[in-house]
Amino acid sequence: MPSIISTISYQYKKRTNARNDLKKQLSSLSHGSLHQMTPPEIMKRKHRIQADACFGRPVYYMNFEKAGELPCVLYLHGGAFLTGLQKKHWRFISSVLSGSGYPMAVADYPLIPENTHRQILAFCLETYKTLLSRCPHGIILMGDSAGANLCMVLAQQAERKGLAKPKKLLLLSPFLDASGSNSIKNVLTPRDPVLETDSIREAALLYAGSRSLEDPLISPVFGSMEVLPEVIIWTGDNDILYADALLLKERLKEARAPYHMYTYPCMVHDWMLDLLPESRTALRQIIRTIQER
Repeated sequence: MPSIISTISYQYKKRTNARNDLKKQLSSLSHGSLHQMTPPEIMKRKHRIQADACFGRPVYYMNFEKAGELPCVLYLHGGAFLTGLQKKHWRFISSVLSGSGYPMAVADYPLIPENTHRQILAFCLETYKTLLSRCPHGIILMGDSAGANLCMVLAQQAERKGLAKPKKLLLLSPFLDASGSNSIKNVLTPRDPVLETDSIREAALLYAGSRSLEDPLISPVFGSMEVLPEVIIWTGDNDILYADALLLKERLKEARAPYHMYTYPCMVHDWMLDLLPESRTALRQIIRTIQER
């Protein structure tokens, strides 16, 4: 049973039609890049943060004095490849830092429409290479929504590029299938007040550029499962992208690849970044998963 707080939150999002946020963001593209946040001051007081640059974009290294002792977490944020890091991301990142004690790198990757998957993936791959040189105990990839897509592509590309495989792949409300071929999404659309299929497709087309939406670089669920490390998924059955998580689970099972999926009843898109009882439970699971050697 979902908590009372999550039920109230769900009804509020339905009444306020939260899914209009992405529509507004897409319609505002002609007005330039959308606002994105740097680490809040409270985070700077709690954690050691060093900003560096990759292809002119910031990468934030946090608590990296521990990089010689522990694996490093590379976090890639969601936002339909369209919006930068937001308050909810920094709050979540700070909680993971405090709870796990592990060093983290947060990559503020380029965004659409000024960029397509080519520039965005090139940035992510270069960041990963840099981390490999700084993290002798390996890298854990973690991302939400579109960031989870980038993490999975990065894990698949590491094999092709002859780079060290990430230790684990943590996917939160992952966006993995941009093809629009999964009919389950049509069933889930009325249940998710955060996302809807038309806006997702519009963002995906901008991200893909001239490449097919079914290409594994755009829809990594159609890529190789055999090359992946252990995959851990957090999803909710009212999330429109629950369809992507189910398809990934099916493909991982077929490949006999190691995975675990946490499915929370009645949770919507990116619920694990909210301030719900279920979010706190998921956070504890995420921290425990990071710490397991």
